[in-house]
Amino acid sequence: MAINVQTLQEGTPAPPPRLLTISRARTSRRILLDRLSSRLVVLGGIIVIASVLAILFVIAAEVYPLFKKPTARLASSHRAATAPAFGDAIGVDEYREVAYAVGADGALEFVALKGDRSLPPVRIPSLGGARVTTVVSVDKGRYAIGTSDGRTIALDVKFDVTFEGGKRTVTPRPEFGEASALDPAKRRPLRRLAVALTESGPVTVAQVGPKDLIVRSVVEKKALVGPGTKEESTLALPVPLEGEVSALRLDSRAEDLFVGTSRGQVVRYSLRDRASPTRAELVDVTPGVPVTALGFLIGDRTLVVGGGKGHVSTWQVVPSPTGGERRLTRIHEFQAHEAQVVAINASKRDKGFVTARRRPARRSGPRCSRPSRTA
Repeated sequence: MAINVQTLQEGTPAPPPRLLTISRARTSRRILLDRLSSRLVVLGGIIVIASVLAILFVIAAEVYPLFKKPTARLASSHRAATAPAFGDAIGVDEYREVAYAVGADGALEFVALKGDRSLPPVRIPSLGGARVTTVVSVDKGRYAIGTSDGRTIALDVKFDVTFEGGKRTVTPRPEFGEASALDPAKRRPLRRLAVALTESGPVTVAQVGPKDLIVRSVVEKKALVGPGTKEESTLALPVPLEGEVSALRLDSRAEDLFVGTSRGQVVRYSLRDRASPTRAELVDVTPGVPVTALGFLIGDRTLVVGGGKGHVSTWQVVPSPTGGERRLTRIHEFQAHEAQVVAINASKRDKGFVTARRRPARRSGPRCSRPSRTA
């Protein structure tokens, strides 16, 4: 083949072609690389297909339990020395190795759920001759204790975790705050409590009578130099009702206070102006049947309501479809229990929650119900 114009001249024969010489070793290397490349491509395809199948398998394994009927089983049974107080008086550490209960007699009792370890109870300081009348959960491991003489005591249940010889040991280390008087004049027992820890300071609502509430707010101010200051304000909040207050719940922002009544109603108070709470609305939830339990799902936007005949429903404060002010609206009605709802506990990870109902008279004590999930 001619590669330039001088190669072929008129009347002259073309030069003989040169043979392309390729060594056998070079040919063998190319064949080997070609085979390795083709196998590598095939192997990569197999790995991709296997990875996709593995992902689909994991998704199917995670989704499959959602289609199964929820079940509950008794893992173990432990008896406390004294009866727990009313409210959120029972808890467990994050490893589920140590349970605890605040007793009405003023003792914080610990029970080891694994092994035969004996943990001594801790007396609540500053209790004096008063008794524990109610306990409310404020945050993870944090509680507010109400007493029979109108005071509140903060409780922070902490745990020390140590490892020795490859074995984990969980040791409780509770911390109590100073007692604070909510009703210093009349010293009435605190029947129920609702507490919210806001950025500006804590807000506490206590029931001291059938229709009487006390609202205390603390505003914490930081100073540029030196320690900060606290401004406390306490006011009485009578609830005009035909029945009595039967449940309390305050959202974590201390904006809306929900009051359940013995006539099956829920009253919503706006606490956006802490100095002047206003009654926003009254809604019939379970007419004629007491509201026995209130609780929030994660985010404190959905209110769960439990009734005296086992009714369970979820509610949200949302605008009306036709416009106007935001109103407390029923979102979903769940299958009812056979008896009174006594407790509501929400998941810390999703919108799931569990309710407990009272057993019939022939058998004492509450029983955990099936888990329920909002839409």
